[in-house]
Amino acid sequence: MADASVSGAPKSARASATASASGSGRQDAVPRFGAWWTIMRSIGDMSLPVFFSSIHVSNASFVPPPTTPLIVCANHSNTIIDVAVLASHFPHRRPLHFWAKAGFFKNPITRSILTSSGNIKVDRRNKNNQALFQGTFRAMKAGGAIALFPEGGSYTIPYVADLKMGAAWAALEYARYLQLAEGGGMQKTQVEILPTAVVFDDKSKFRSRGLLRFGKPIRLDAYIDEFLSAPSPSDEPARGSAPRVKEDGTVPATPESMTRTNTSTGQASVESYASPAHRAVARLTADLQRAIEALTFNAPDWETFQATRAARELVFELEPDTLTELRAGMDEHVEVSRELMGLLTQQGEASTAARRALFVYACMLHLCDVDNLTLARVLRRSPTGWGSGLWSTVRAMALRLPLYIPVFGPTLVPMYLAPRAVAHHFARREEESLSSVKTLVGFVFTSTLYAALVVKTMQWTRWTPPGLLVGIAAVWWLHDLNRSNIDTAYGLVKQLRLGWRLWRAKPSSASTQRTRKSGRSMFFYGTLVHPRILARVIGSAGAHVRVQNAVLDGATLYHVRGEEYPGLVRTPTGMVKGTLVTGLTDADVQCLDAFEGDEYVRMRVGVLPDPSARVECNETRIANAGTAPLHAVLSSLTSERMEQVRARGEVVEDVEVYAWSAGREKLEERVWEFDVFAREHAARWIGEGAQAEHEHEYQVVDAVQANITATQTMTSTPPGETPPAAGKAWIESAASSLSSDVGIQEAIRCVCGQLSDKPSIQFYVDRAFAPRKRPSLSNPALLAALLAARQQARDALQSLVDSIAPDTGALDTLIAAHARALHSHHLQVQPHWPFTPAQYAATRTEPKKSI
Repeated sequence: MADASVSGAPKSARASATASASGSGRQDAVPRFGAWWTIMRSIGDMSLPVFFSSIHVSNASFVPPPTTPLIVCANHSNTIIDVAVLASHFPHRRPLHFWAKAGFFKNPITRSILTSSGNIKVDRRNKNNQALFQGTFRAMKAGGAIALFPEGGSYTIPYVADLKMGAAWAALEYARYLQLAEGGGMQKTQVEILPTAVVFDDKSKFRSRGLLRFGKPIRLDAYIDEFLSAPSPSDEPARGSAPRVKEDGTVPATPESMTRTNTSTGQASVESYASPAHRAVARLTADLQRAIEALTFNAPDWETFQATRAARELVFELEPDTLTELRAGMDEHVEVSRELMGLLTQQGEASTAARRALFVYACMLHLCDVDNLTLARVLRRSPTGWGSGLWSTVRAMALRLPLYIPVFGPTLVPMYLAPRAVAHHFARREEESLSSVKTLVGFVFTSTLYAALVVKTMQWTRWTPPGLLVGIAAVWWLHDLNRSNIDTAYGLVKQLRLGWRLWRAKPSSASTQRTRKSGRSMFFYGTLVHPRILARVIGSAGAHVRVQNAVLDGATLYHVRGEEYPGLVRTPTGMVKGTLVTGLTDADVQCLDAFEGDEYVRMRVGVLPDPSARVECNETRIANAGTAPLHAVLSSLTSERMEQVRARGEVVEDVEVYAWSAGREKLEERVWEFDVFAREHAARWIGEGAQAEHEHEYQVVDAVQANITATQTMTSTPPGETPPAAGKAWIESAASSLSSDVGIQEAIRCVCGQLSDKPSIQFYVDRAFAPRKRPSLSNPALLAALLAARQQARDALQSLVDSIAPDTGALDTLIAAHARALHSHHLQVQPHWPFTPAQYAATRTEPKKSI
């Protein structure tokens, strides 16, 4: 069969291939790299570090030696930036040949630039496979590397598009090229296909990060025999036979058509081809598709993509003590994103609620034109109010102004402001073009500025050679200072902008009140602070309630005479520490009323939650008892910390508390402390067997629980939860939960509806309001809704993490990445939100599960 395929090839094709292999004639010259390749790559070397904070190279060991013929196949999501990243960061600085349309070579100027840059002309109108790829074949025969984007174009979609088959055709036709050139015989080729991914954490965002990642090379041995077992499809017209057969019924089976329309869709499409050559090409393309998908993060839709990004930013946010920015390394970016997406898309109400809350939060960030890290820093800088946060940022900026003015004064407009304005004017519709325009325009303007500075320096020194050296050194120094200081300066500018807006709007209690889940809220200060006692009273572990340390201002705790529990009395100057419990059902409150008896009365108060305290379900507090002693649950609320919480003044209203009503004469004049109760008396309340001396305290509670169970209607909805809204109706519910302002609710609905199927760029955010008026960025109700959305997203993510077993693989990956982020900043590796000590301990004691 192999010999038949060779003998069946036309003599003209064989002669052409032989001539091409010999390299005779100007037309058959091997593509080479000239001065323009060096210029183009240098532009990438200088411009990429200005826009991106870092570009990491991963799995470089998979790249074959520089002498190996290679076809580099990469995803294509960021237009010319992808080309620049490949050219500037490919291992060994190996030059890469790119394909270019034949039409670009008609103009002598562009032809000179493209030829000198090593680009290969491809005329897709050519129906002969060997002629179509002859430039590619000559480059590979000389040991060159070809870089292709098999998706066929640059896309902004949340997944890798179906690959076109051109790369597979080129690789396998090269084997036929060698066969024809050698005069027959089955030929094995050393060419390899290298799956490559160019990944960004936020590709259009200034100072985002990039990743160039390589997969294991794909050798062609498994495909060549099948491919060469039949004549080339392009041979049929040369023999003057019947018209060309449409293998799939619609598209002629040529490489030209494959690069335009045919895609790989799995084994079924592979088997649908009649020709063995087409089946080999389809199999290779399908394997390449899987390899590139394994290197990238692919979400099923924009809602999941945005929710995953928001979850990643919340988990890897700030170290609470030092406010150090924690970000997962880019080499772990894809794996971390996949694990988070897996948690958000699994079956269950917790996953659905978390995904929706995170998506709404992502939409609110775009609506308010702010990023999560800036918001987190401003919140951390404002422990006692928005004024303190603004003043802290102003002071930090003022201390750096003596450096920033000379460094950024000359470069502010050409390097930063002008490129942004040009990009948002000409490329605002396409996210994949924003960073390209910003980078290239910034390079042009900045190069002009630097050239002017060098010329001006030489003019001052009367055009002497030392003046040239001084000018070059000054430009290099200015550029280096810009690169080393831009991240801090840019961060402070964003914090100043947001801090000013928050200080003017002063969103406080209204936003805090809306961060809580549906259900009733209560403040516990005595025996019910103990999570096991609370679970015993409400009849469940309390997975549906959220607990956070808090302070009640204007109250004091006293011992009840002859008892182990306290009584709360309102006083003008006292403060009581305890827990704010939200999400309680009416049935829970009935059991609590029975437990407290007639010595207490429920009253409504305002409570001050500790913003640095974890919000976790009661079940998690019970599970963490082994690593976090229960008597220490309120230990963080020292006198100094309580004063700070009081000064911050973020009050949660509509909270109920059990106040003492049986008379002051039954109270002792000494303050009751929970830690003493937990160490010395709690075992008699929640112990087993003889230890449970106070089991009689629960008899009335048990009777109430039995009555509730007997009368409760059967429902599939868990306690404290509401059935998930169907379709997109949940967006309406989410908007209502974030704000009572009708205009803000409408804005939230518009943005969420728009970004559920569109990229998250400001063009689509603005488009959502046409012809409506967009709310002011300093609108107090809008900023209050943003804070509420952030807290709801954190609560939902915390609930999802709490519901996962400590030894789950997804948690192992996330916690290991979190620990490495802490270690990279020389910080103590210890549990941080949203992970529990038990989850951290399970991962750290089983290193084999760490990535």
